[in-house]
Amino acid sequence: MLEILIYGKIIIDNIGLQDGTIVRGVLGGGGPQAAFGARLWTEADSVGLLSRAGTDLESVHRHTLEHLSVNLDGVALYDDLPTLRGTLMAYDRQEYMTPGDETNWPIERQENWGRMLARPLALPPAYRAPRAVHLVTEYADEPMVATALALRERGALLSLEPLIDYRAWSNREAMVALLRHVDVVSPDWPSASGIAGSDDPRLVVAHWSRLGPRVIAIRHGQHGSYLWDGARDAAWHIPAVPVTVVDPTGAGNSYGGGLCAGWLESGDAQTAATFGAVAASFLVERVGLPAMSEQLRAAARERLRAAAAVHPL
Repeated sequence: MLEILIYGKIIIDNIGLQDGTIVRGVLGGGGPQAAFGARLWTEADSVGLLSRAGTDLESVHRHTLEHLSVNLDGVALYDDLPTLRGTLMAYDRQEYMTPGDETNWPIERQENWGRMLARPLALPPAYRAPRAVHLVTEYADEPMVATALALRERGALLSLEPLIDYRAWSNREAMVALLRHVDVVSPDWPSASGIAGSDDPRLVVAHWSRLGPRVIAIRHGQHGSYLWDGARDAAWHIPAVPVTVVDPTGAGNSYGGGLCAGWLESGDAQTAATFGAVAASFLVERVGLPAMSEQLRAAARERLRAAAAVHPL
């Protein structure tokens, strides 16, 4: 039986880098990237990915999934729907996504997204009693959320990376309401600060500390993250791991997966958040997902030992 069930989308990304280079056809989505972050700290077959794609998923992308060294029994492939594809993703100097130049780039038909995400996913036998469930979703009412809540009732930790529409706030109320039923949450800074109505990390963390979860880690790109531990009613700043940033795509997803795995391993919020920061560092220093290996996991432990000290917020 696996330890951590990861749920999130598989998306084929097109990415615009800071130097003007455009990289096409990169396997991404919150599912694989969060699975990488969790698997970095856990043993083989301890992490399972629950997601969807089409049978048109290219062999290079299938190999990338296989090289994550996670259980893929929960990845459903459909022959009547295409794998989800994103438009051009570009980032500003603060590592936040900006509207990219989509000229001459195919835009995935919105109805394909709706049809794909409406497909129910059954839990394979190995996925039915995880110690933790980590969700990457923008839909508080999708079927997998109900499944995760049921697993939490049976004792599983529920971790959430909420994908909140911080421009139009179309899903704000529903996602905030879901937080009352979540143990660990890892929102991004634009969402967290927008909901709190402040740019002061202390005030933002204080606002989120009243929303329900017992551990809150607010991701703020190159600025690191802001952590609150409900058991101690204390908050800290977790510095980002100093690496050369090539592409921030997926770093937040990897952070969430690492945070979840770190909490299971240590039961300590500071340690868990540092696990997340280290996991994110391996995503930002390259384009795409690295293959899992014992050498990579050893490097992660070394980065963990060398991580900068956390500071009270």
